[in-house]
Amino acid sequence: MGRNTSRDSDLPASLLTQAVMDAPWGFAITDYRRNEIPVVFVNRAFESVCGLEIDEILGKGWRCLLGKNPENHTLAQLQEAVRQASHCTVVLQAFRKDGSCSHYELSVAPVLNQSQDASHLTWMCRDIPSQSEREQHLAATNEDEERYTNYLQITAEAIWRLDFKPPIQLDMPESQQVREIFENGVFGEVNDAGARIYGLNKGAEVIGCRLKKFMDPSNSENIKWVTEFVRNRFFIKNLISYEKDTNGKIHTCINNMAPGIQDNQVHSIWGASMDVSEHREALQALDQSQKELIEKTKALEEKNTALRELIASIELDKKDYKDRITANIERVLLPSLDRIQLKSNSADYIEQHRQALEDLTSSFGLRVADVKLKLTSREIEVCNLVKNGLSSKEIANMLKIAVHTVEKHRRTARSKLGLANKGINLRTYLKSIQ
Repeated sequence: MGRNTSRDSDLPASLLTQAVMDAPWGFAITDYRRNEIPVVFVNRAFESVCGLEIDEILGKGWRCLLGKNPENHTLAQLQEAVRQASHCTVVLQAFRKDGSCSHYELSVAPVLNQSQDASHLTWMCRDIPSQSEREQHLAATNEDEERYTNYLQITAEAIWRLDFKPPIQLDMPESQQVREIFENGVFGEVNDAGARIYGLNKGAEVIGCRLKKFMDPSNSENIKWVTEFVRNRFFIKNLISYEKDTNGKIHTCINNMAPGIQDNQVHSIWGASMDVSEHREALQALDQSQKELIEKTKALEEKNTALRELIASIELDKKDYKDRITANIERVLLPSLDRIQLKSNSADYIEQHRQALEDLTSSFGLRVADVKLKLTSREIEVCNLVKNGLSSKEIANMLKIAVHTVEKHRRTARSKLGLANKGINLRTYLKSIQ
């Protein structure tokens, strides 16, 4: 039966028999040394694949494995293969008891003894889809491919595949694997979004180009991320790289990648990348604006501090100035007024001057002299006397004018001060604005 392919020559025959009996594909053995080459072994799967029961097969000649009504050319192929004890594979129809029909693939191969003569034939069969099923599968496959192609074109992500010939050996030193990625990595598939990262319009313009054309292997950041990629066994998420387009502009990209590994070799790398250069520039500009705002805020705070100090200094100067005026009035002018010899009704004038001097530091004069009020000098004088408690008659005597003139000035002043028809006493109001 040829050379022993088992690592354990003492493997129990019962284990092998059980494994073949439970296999998902049909398996049968015919004895080539006997007439009609009868079936001497058949597993359970053969029964389900061919639509025949084991009792209908076991002990019967090899033709029973062909099912019912095999086509003439198929029968001829198998007869020739059996006669010469050679390999052959054909497709047959299986008619099941429920009336359904399916197709299966049947293969025959010889088992040679030590003299290299055929002693037995092995038969293997497996279900294959019918023509309509194959067409449906092909249509579904084409539809999936169309959807995939459409997705590649409309997505904003760059989808790409990097191929390696020869493949990268995973047992290579880390530094050599990094060099292999740059030197031997060739784009096998790229969508249009991937091409735009490199300043091109169509993915076809990138396919066939080496990675190092777009990713500078002398860039320390690129070496750093490729090394990290290798250390992660070619799996990586959200890794930042710096790609160079055809105009020399550097694009910042976020990458997610996975390898195609077979026999401890990396044959390809699939990746999805997003160009975030504009977002990065916007963030940098925002960061710079925030720094400038912080600096301006700090400068403004310094100016506000200086202004507060200046205002405090002015307030101190104002207080000092007010204190000096008050002191001069109280200690110099008022005592002098007390020593003046009074003549006739001069006492009234002196009292009014005393009141005026005492009110010198109040806001009364500033308020009633406001240009917006448009009070005349005489009206201001009348208001001051009213504030000090003099009646209209007393004011008329003091100013040597008629009482009705005083009343007129009082009415005009009330109007200009906004008191007309409000029922507010003029003297009470004037005293409130001291």
